[in-house]
Amino acid sequence: MKVYLAKEVGFCFGVKRAINMTRQALAENSQVAILGDVVHNRTVTSELEARGLQKVEDLDDVRGGTMVIRAHGMPQSRIQAAHDRGLNIVDATCPIVSQAQDAALELERRGCQVVIIGDKNHAEIKGVVGNLKNPALVVDSVEELHEANLDKRLLRKVGVIFQTTHSFELCAAIVNELIVMAKEVQVINTICRPVRNRQMDAVELAETVDLMIVVGSRSSANTLELKHLCLKYNPRTIHVESADELDLESFRGIDSVGIASGLSTPPDTVEQVKVRLMTWDSSQTAPPLEPVPA
Repeated sequence: MKVYLAKEVGFCFGVKRAINMTRQALAENSQVAILGDVVHNRTVTSELEARGLQKVEDLDDVRGGTMVIRAHGMPQSRIQAAHDRGLNIVDATCPIVSQAQDAALELERRGCQVVIIGDKNHAEIKGVVGNLKNPALVVDSVEELHEANLDKRLLRKVGVIFQTTHSFELCAAIVNELIVMAKEVQVINTICRPVRNRQMDAVELAETVDLMIVVGSRSSANTLELKHLCLKYNPRTIHVESADELDLESFRGIDSVGIASGLSTPPDTVEQVKVRLMTWDSSQTAPPLEPVPA
């Protein structure tokens, strides 16, 4: 059995930046809190909480000291409220997410109804919506778009942005439908380029191996997106959070395995999955850890 890694696994730039900023804040301050999780990965959040990070659900629970803004961002009104309380703010918002927030505001300034293609319950989307003066329409499927149109919630002039970690294929399908329904459609592509590159690379790998593994937290939206995307191209795609979840007996008869990961998956976790697969079959010769040749 040969094991191949996707070109890029482990933390993306935005996640790595947020983790490092939080670690630095913990090293420099005795009291550090955060609303929600820094990133969607239990290994990461457990490590930071062990260092002293206090996870809270409401701003009223922050009694003082320093507050970290998670990688997914937060509405400016809540950040200002934190400033008004005298809190020291460490803004670890991913720069790509900040660009998406700015894009939504720009579309609103142009007089567009802002349509966001994404998960309305995701922290990133809540941050974007919270910055707007007017209500945004958030849809995550063609069916939801049709429902909004039937309910007359969709206006004639719309401006579209995307959840930064969303699948390009899903966003394109919704935009194609939207063009038919609205009179004027302005689109700003806010999908993160590293996310798109990872998706394309994972698909290429999934098409060439017998079985595909996506490693990452089940609470990570981009990991779930990656799993569903790989499933389209390889029905033998599985999702694990760690090496301990691997059912090694199910790999009997498998000649090749591909491994990809979510953006917030620690590189050590990916390495552990790879090592467990390669150690299990002691007769194999490990190939170079590089993408499968075309």
